[in-house]
Amino acid sequence: MALCSVFWAVILLATANSVHGGDACTGLAGLLNCAPFLLGSVSSPDAKCCKSLKWLSQHAISREDKRELCKCLKVEDLKHKGVLLDRAKALPRLCKVQLPVPLVPDNIDCDKIKAADEE
Repeated sequence: MALCSVFWAVILLATANSVHGGDACTGLAGLLNCAPFLLGSVSSPDAKCCKSLKWLSQHAISREDKRELCKCLKVEDLKHKGVLLDRAKALPRLCKVQLPVPLVPDNIDCDKIKAADEE
């Protein structure tokens, strides 16, 4: 549990001080609710986790929001913070939430993301 606390304290500090200071980055703090699932201590995400994920999806609408979220997720680099990547990739499907950007945006050029009405 101590590892989990340290991990998410780093997430909170990074998002609070991010150069991308909008809703998308600050919304990442809501993923605290997903820590038990993402770190492997429970087998499925709970309702609070899914609600946080849904909030992210609802607040990354414009092209700028989506790009900001992508850049924040790249800065956070979840794979280097103890997150089980297969769980991070499965989380939107398990919560039945369509995110505009994958939680692990490894091979994505954030500056090329478009808004839904531009696709």
